[in-house]
Amino acid sequence: MDNIIKSVTDSYPKYYIEKQKSPSYVEMYTKNNRDIVLVCNKAKQSTYMSDIASKDNRNEAEELELTGSPLKLDLSLHTVLDDTMMTDEPQLWTKEEGTHGPISLEMARKIANLYNKNRDQVTNEDAVPLWILTNPIEDSKPLLVTVQSDSTHFARGIVTYDGNTNQDDVDLDMLVEEYAKSEGLTVDSITTLVDCKYLISGISYASYNTDELVNAPHGGVTELRCEWPGKTLHTPYISCKVNFEQEIIIGHLASPCNTIWRSVCALHNMNQLLVDMTAAGYSSVNLETASIRNNTPGARRHNNSKRVNELLNETETYAYTAECPAGGCICVTEDTTTLGQCLNDMNTIGSSNDFTYKLWDILRDCETAEELITLLIQALKFISSGKIRPFIDANNKTYLSKLVLKLSRGHSQAAKVLKNLRSSPPQALSLVAQVGTEKTMWEYTRVMSLLEHSFFIAGIWNSDARTHESIEQINQTIQDMTMSGGDFQLNPFESFTSAEHSIRLDCESFYEEDTHELTVDDFASLKKHGLVAEKKDVNEVPLITDEIDISPWKNLLMKFAQVHVCLEHLHRAESCLRADFASLKPIASRLLEHYVSEKSPIRTVGQLMSDPIQRISMPIANNIVQDHLKKPAFWYRVEMTRKDNAANKGVQRESKMVYVFSQQPVFPPSVWQSIDPPTEEVAEVTTLGGELKYHITKYTFINNKLVNKLPF
Repeated sequence: MDNIIKSVTDSYPKYYIEKQKSPSYVEMYTKNNRDIVLVCNKAKQSTYMSDIASKDNRNEAEELELTGSPLKLDLSLHTVLDDTMMTDEPQLWTKEEGTHGPISLEMARKIANLYNKNRDQVTNEDAVPLWILTNPIEDSKPLLVTVQSDSTHFARGIVTYDGNTNQDDVDLDMLVEEYAKSEGLTVDSITTLVDCKYLISGISYASYNTDELVNAPHGGVTELRCEWPGKTLHTPYISCKVNFEQEIIIGHLASPCNTIWRSVCALHNMNQLLVDMTAAGYSSVNLETASIRNNTPGARRHNNSKRVNELLNETETYAYTAECPAGGCICVTEDTTTLGQCLNDMNTIGSSNDFTYKLWDILRDCETAEELITLLIQALKFISSGKIRPFIDANNKTYLSKLVLKLSRGHSQAAKVLKNLRSSPPQALSLVAQVGTEKTMWEYTRVMSLLEHSFFIAGIWNSDARTHESIEQINQTIQDMTMSGGDFQLNPFESFTSAEHSIRLDCESFYEEDTHELTVDDFASLKKHGLVAEKKDVNEVPLITDEIDISPWKNLLMKFAQVHVCLEHLHRAESCLRADFASLKPIASRLLEHYVSEKSPIRTVGQLMSDPIQRISMPIANNIVQDHLKKPAFWYRVEMTRKDNAANKGVQRESKMVYVFSQQPVFPPSVWQSIDPPTEEVAEVTTLGGELKYHITKYTFINNKLVNKLPF
């Protein structure tokens, strides 16, 4: 096969002839993304990329001008517009395909004949279709021609432009009759399958780089793909099959899910630092350059020192009047009715009143490890003065929470504790990372429990979770236990505890004095974990392995990444489909089964940082999206083939007829500009006025089986 392709490239070197995945305009007619050989005129890259490059190369002085970067951050439209608003025109071809140009039909025939000439050397399994992009200036207005022959078949096809029309004016019965007549068959021998796409929100950014993605005006794409048999372009919204297709961008600046994602990214970076320090010693890491937060262009930069001071001042007046909400969570209440409401509250007021959790929300935004450790010591030094008694969740068993409680009651060895902490970066980082890990685990459990039972969500974090059981099986177990009259309670705020990690969903004030927990002079637990040196060796540096085991964190970070993709999908589905919790629950179950499993496509946090686009396609109940299905679709595709029982009737050949009715051109401007009427006039007709016009393109495919031996 490669030799045949090479003979074509050698004969026509000035054209773009490459084996590649099907471009979108070929996939529209074939419904698959298989390898093809594409022939076209390849134009230079569009000016868009050069514009981006010129912006990136601006010098520093230009960046600091009044109209430069300081203003573009806070005034970006995508941070204030609803993410379901579409500010750009959707299109059916990709940015890269905009460089594809057509060639003349005469030249296309020559190339196709050369490619077809040596088909006797190719088996049916090895045959690679040749598709040629053509200039539709001829009378038949051809857009594509294809040959897909092999040693036993002569297969060819053509795509042509057939004008434009209103949806109601399309007569599928007549089109089926024409196809049946061409095949020598009756109408009853023809199968008609219709599918369509509804654009709910967003525009795909598949060809953008990572920095462009997180600053893009939309956070992804939400679409519906429908399919039904019959001879109508009006979607039978009760009986059709509906597939929910969605593309999200992890880390998008306008997503409220970023509150938790910032924690996950910071934990990922801190864990890597701790692994490096454990392997090569902490002196091998430069704390002043070691990154904690991800520096996303356009993201807000915080004055973290000011934020720590504000937290300490707030704590001084707040601690004595704090009332702990039910379950200890301030972003999920009895009035919470949407994921968006919960996530926005988490953005504005946080998720908990716990002091160490509030401190983590600041420290995770530190630029470097040096800044983080400096602010940690600053906060602990102020606490050790005894001026404030911070509120700590009673179920917060992290070492940092214990240290805060001890220091807030004053002790003569406080200075030594802080000195030892300052001298041991791994100790300081692990104390903070433990709080961040526990808080992130708790937040994901709490938020996802709005849609899926917390029994399942809490089990995700444990390596011994019941991974062999599906969510449906677990939910059935829960239902059986409840129906049997047992004590099992379906309470989303219940408490789960394991040997290593605790999911804290219950809370009470820590201001009820406990003589066993809060003895003023009892520093035994701190000494045990290396925060207070023995008198015999005042220079002892505590070892991280003596205090906090970081080995489970790698697996936890992977689970955080997996659950976060589910959360992003669910939030976008909620906002775009206007779905309630009941409608989202089956979607949540499918997402968790796909992403949080042994076969999950997500394995690390770093994977999502470098490849933030994630896509999902899954069946969805029609009643969830019924209102959307009553509107005109973005495009319709009608595929006509003969039924199996008509294989030996009529004209003896395999054939297919595909009609595409699309609001926008299927092909890039370099091809479509030759169509009459011009693109501008058609766009005006399709987007303005009371009548919605659809472009009609037709794909005709014929495949004859060759007779190898002549009859005598």
